[in-house]
Amino acid sequence: MPALAGQAAVAADEIVDVRRSFGKRTAIDGLTLTIQTGSVVGIVGPNGAGKTTLIDMICGLTRPSSGTVKVLGEDVVRGGAALRARIGVLPQETALYEEVTAQQNLDFAASLYGVPNAVARTAEVLDLVGLRQRAHDVVRGFSGGMQRRLAIARALLHNPSLLILDEPTVGVDIEARHQIWAHIRSLKAMGRTVVLTTNYLDEAEALCDRVAILRAGKLLAEDTPVALTTRTGRCLELECAAAGVAVIGDALRGHADVLRVESADFGLRTYLKAGVYPEEVVHFARGIYPVNGFRARSPDLAEVFRSLTAEGVTP
Repeated sequence: MPALAGQAAVAADEIVDVRRSFGKRTAIDGLTLTIQTGSVVGIVGPNGAGKTTLIDMICGLTRPSSGTVKVLGEDVVRGGAALRARIGVLPQETALYEEVTAQQNLDFAASLYGVPNAVARTAEVLDLVGLRQRAHDVVRGFSGGMQRRLAIARALLHNPSLLILDEPTVGVDIEARHQIWAHIRSLKAMGRTVVLTTNYLDEAEALCDRVAILRAGKLLAEDTPVALTTRTGRCLELECAAAGVAVIGDALRGHADVLRVESADFGLRTYLKAGVYPEEVVHFARGIYPVNGFRARSPDLAEVFRSLTAEGVTP
């Protein structure tokens, strides 16, 4: 993957043939992934795919059973506390002290990290997440979105080289979600390296330079959102009567230019190979059964995910 403008092509994380087992259960199975400095990378997959285990290994909280995990150029197993101090983490559980103020939460974290110029730095991160005016309010009165934003401020407090966000918008409303998106975009503009896990495919598409898709501990695909959607093929939606769904669908599944066919409430959703003209497939379908209308569009990342994780699909 090319470096961002003005940056050398330096890897923030290098994960090479990593496996991690817990007893008889394999959580990560031969995974290799490189995350470049200055990029935002999304780790997506269903529950149980291995996302949290991967994040724990990058943070140094869990050791790989085999393989190598390098973070910021150092082996994470050997790097110890000095390396972990260069990483900022937002866990799924916000873990704030709700009985004290936002400022007191950050003051305590600053003392733990030995943050220089702590007063100025806490004010800076509160400004970044839009909570400067609420600095002296007790956290128990904050909404879920405000608490997530405060937790992001805490993760940024010691100016980490790598920021890890585990489900950054879990449990927040739509408005708070988009506010958090704005903060992540501002971090990207500042050249931060951000790794985030998410179950929301639109979130990965909106924020990430690269997306890694996991299933059962294996890496199914890793690429830009645009390249992943291209891989799935252009989407052709065909409107037809219920009686036509089966007969057109059977015919299209045997068509050389069709990658995949799905039933939909309006008729059929068909994914075409690159370079295929939708009109040709529409003409073919009309020869099988009347088609009332059609629409061609690019797939979204949710459709890519369904395609890659469908039973029997080998990426």
